[in-house]
Order: sequence, then structure tokens, then C-alpha cells
Amino acid sequence: MRNKGNEPNLGKPEYLYHGSRQKTVRLEPAQGIGHGEADNEYGIYAVSERDLAVPFAITYYPLSPRAVFSVDTSQRPPRIVLRDTEVSWHEKGYIYTLRSETFEQIDALQWVSRVPVEPVLIEEITPELYRDWVVDS
Repeated sequence: MRNKGNEPNLGKPEYLYHGSRQKTVRLEPAQGIGHGEADNEYGIYAVSERDLAVPFAITYYPLSPRAVFSVDTSQRPPRIVLRDTEVSWHEKGYIYTLRSETFEQIDALQWVSRVPVEPVLIEEITPELYRDWVVDS
């Protein structure tokens, strides 16, 4: 695969992963909401490591106005850090495997596509299997 300048794009993986609480046959761009500038792009977010998509396939419920959900990516598997937040252990989530052609890298871990993407694989996630990833802050 070649980038716009016809130079080899050696750093782009063939597939990326997107975690979601909703099941769909086509992912549509949406406004991102996060803490850093890269977390507020309009598009479809994805990561190159499947494990980093898992926290976004899980449903969380705030227990107070101080509720916080974050992902510590300094270790593998990542840690899902919660404050005043509860996990919905029985609600399924989904990991989407996506071809990377329409994605551009926006930071060290994240990629964004600004056009709709059809997954090549949809995997159901059971949050209970990731209970040991969750820590309270």
C-alpha cells in the first residue's frame, strides 16, 4: 500500500480494531469526546492492538458527577481505571476488525477514519472475562 506521496507506508498495520457497545454492519464517523486534542477528532477511532479496543466495548455507568473512566496503556493488558463508575458486567460489547486503508494515525496509539467503514469481522465481548483489567482509582 502506498501513501499520497507514493512512498511505502511501512508503519500502517493491515487491520485496526474498534471497540463499541453497539452492534452495526457499518461504522459511521462521529464527534470524539475525550481529554486530549487527539481524542476530539470527528471520525471513527481505531487502534492497532486488539486489547486496547476492549475497554471501549464495555458499558459503564456513572455513580456521581465525579465519575471517571480512563485506560492506562502503560502495561498489557491495559488497565481500565474507574472512579465513581460501575461496569455493566452482563451487557455484551463488540470489537470490530477494520481494514486500515482509510485511517490516518493521529497519535502513538490512535488512528482515525473520516469516512464510513465496513468491518471485516465483528467479535462479541463479554465484560466478565475482563474483570481483572478493572481497577478503582
